[in-house]
Amino acid sequence: MGALRDAMIDDMRLHGYSKKTIDMYVKYMARYAAHFGKSPLEISPEELRSFFIGLIDKGTSPSTLHNYYSAIKVFYRFHDRDWYLDRIPPPKIPFRIPSVMDQSEIQAVLDRCRTLRHKTIFTLIYSAGLRVSEAANLRCSDIDFKRRIIHVRSSKNGKDRFTILGDKTAVLIERYLNRYKPKSYLFYSLHDIARPIPIRQIQDTFHKLVLEAKIQGAHVHTLRHSFATHLLEADTNLFYIMKLLGHTSINSTIVYLHMQRLDMLSIVSPLDASSIVVDRGLELEDGQYLLTIAS
Repeated sequence: MGALRDAMIDDMRLHGYSKKTIDMYVKYMARYAAHFGKSPLEISPEELRSFFIGLIDKGTSPSTLHNYYSAIKVFYRFHDRDWYLDRIPPPKIPFRIPSVMDQSEIQAVLDRCRTLRHKTIFTLIYSAGLRVSEAANLRCSDIDFKRRIIHVRSSKNGKDRFTILGDKTAVLIERYLNRYKPKSYLFYSLHDIARPIPIRQIQDTFHKLVLEAKIQGAHVHTLRHSFATHLLEADTNLFYIMKLLGHTSINSTIVYLHMQRLDMLSIVSPLDASSIVVDRGLELEDGQYLLTIAS
């Protein structure tokens, strides 16, 4: 689908899709076309429906189903064939609460950083709530030490935003600047100073550090989740957190309400707040508590 592929890329660029999204949708459309061995424009709605049924029968994950659906929907919309998906409901992705690291775990990761470079990267991601791609693409000019803010350019939603530059992070970045002397990108590739550090390198380094620290289920993005959750636990306004994270909808930020530590919310169970007695009429018999019914 060479010509169709190029046209789809141009259409998505015109509609402001990010490069990451464009690459993903093109990949899934290529798989879709390869499955049938013909142009997507020659595939019938019935064949499309059977394609999704086949994916479900194979046990394809909900996220992969969603990616196929989104890519195919965009393609057919550009060709005025939205109706192709009329009989196919959008795949539902089960809601899962993201993992969060506590501050002792974050300390354990930072303590295991072997270079000032990596310690600065992970400290910055956690303290400012950055996505790994945002940290990798920061430029020296994006750090405003005087106003204590960080300018995040062209984030996931294609919008610029500002986030906080903490005092401890500012000190660490200044040490980093004096040691590594970056010119353009704050964290440059060691093979080419004019290019940003590869995202995969950041992810791989973090993975090694959490393994050393014996921390389960943590990824670089967990630092961003931890930033938002810890701010919420410190009674920071949810709308402020939304702006710092760069969310366009409060619905994306509300997920962090599910991630707060319940023991820090001072919520009292209605049972504990009542006069109900639960240990009345209990006696110890043969090592077991049994209910004694009063006569």
